[in-house]
Amino acid sequence: MSPNSDNPSGLPSIPVAPGRRWHEFRTGALPLVGFIAALAAVVFIWRERVGPAGLRGRIEAAQAAVASPQAGVITDLKVIRFQRVARGETVAVITPTDPRLSLAMVQSELEVLRARLEPRLAHQRNATDYERLRLEWLLQKVDLATARVNLARAENELRRNESLFQARLISEDLYDFTLKARDGLRTEVEERLKVISDLEQGLQHLKALGEPQAAPLAGDTLLASIRTQEERLQSADSLLQPIPLLAPIDGMVSAVYRQEGENVQNGDLIIAVSASQPEYILGYLRQPIAVEPAVGMPVEVRMRSPKPSVHFAQILQVGSQLEPITNSLALVRPSLLMDMGLPIKVSVPLDLKARPGEVVDLVLLPQIQP
Repeated sequence: MSPNSDNPSGLPSIPVAPGRRWHEFRTGALPLVGFIAALAAVVFIWRERVGPAGLRGRIEAAQAAVASPQAGVITDLKVIRFQRVARGETVAVITPTDPRLSLAMVQSELEVLRARLEPRLAHQRNATDYERLRLEWLLQKVDLATARVNLARAENELRRNESLFQARLISEDLYDFTLKARDGLRTEVEERLKVISDLEQGLQHLKALGEPQAAPLAGDTLLASIRTQEERLQSADSLLQPIPLLAPIDGMVSAVYRQEGENVQNGDLIIAVSASQPEYILGYLRQPIAVEPAVGMPVEVRMRSPKPSVHFAQILQVGSQLEPITNSLALVRPSLLMDMGLPIKVSVPLDLKARPGEVVDLVLLPQIQP
C-alpha cells in the first residue's frame, strides 16, 4: 500500500464520471455565474441605453397657416399635402366673390358729394365744369367696375350652364337666356369704356385751357373728400383682381383644409405649412421639481431609437409658471383633469438628426454647470 495523504484509509479512489461533475457544476456554480452575468448585462444596458431620464421633450418646428384675406372662391389650388414649398411661392389664388358692396358704398358717397358740389360751385363755371366732369368720370368708373363684376359672374354661370346644356340637364331656353345676359353685360362694359374715354378727353381739354382753381373753396373739405373717394375707388377696383396667397415660410404642406372651387370667408384656413428643420426642444418639468432649471444649464438629450444616441444641449428659456400640457407629452393621471408642468426651451444639438414632433428624453445636468 502506497502512502497517500488524500486517501488516508489506503483504499483506491473511486473515479467520478464527467456527467456527474457537469451535473454538480450546473446545479451548484452555474446559476451563480449566470446571475452575475445577467446583472452585469442589465447594468451595462441601463447605463448605455436607458439612463436616468429626468423628463421628456418634444422637438418643435415653425408652423404657419395660410388664410383667406377676404370672402371669395378658391379658383386655383397649386399645392397638395406633403409638397415642399419655398417662402413667397404662390400656393393658392382667391377670386373675390362680390366686391359690389364696396363699390355701391363708394357710389352712394360720390352721389352725395355731387349734390353738395352743385350749389357751391355755381359761380365758377370753369371750375364747376371741371369738378362736375371729374365727378361724373368717377361715377362712371364705379359703374364700370360693377358691370365687370356682373360680367364675370355671368361668364361663370354661362360656363356652368354650357356644360349642363351639353349634358342635356337644362333647357335650351335657359341656356339662351344666360348667353344673352352675358352678351348684354359685355356690351355694357364696352359702352362704359367708351364713355369713360370721352370723359377723360374732356378732362384733358379743360386742363389744356388751364387747370381750374377753386379759390373760394380753399380750406374746404369737399374737394378733399372727392380725392379720398377717388383713392377708395382705386382700392375697390383692385378687389376685382384675383388675390394670390403666398407661402409664409420654407417647408412642407402639412394640411390642406379647402379644395379648389370652394367658397371661403375672411380668415378661413386654407393650408398649413410646417418647417422641415427643428428649431428647439420643448419639455415640461412636473411637480415636485427636484432640480431648479436655469438658462444655460447643460442638458443631456437621448434619442428614442433602436440605436440610442446621446447629445448635449443647454436650456434657452424657462417659463414663468406651470402650464397645461396639451401635446404628446401630456401624462394625465386618473385623479387629475389635466397635466401641468413648467415649460423649458432647450436648444437643438447640431449633431442631432431628428424630425419635428419626435419625443426625446432630457436629463438636466446641474452638477457640471459652470
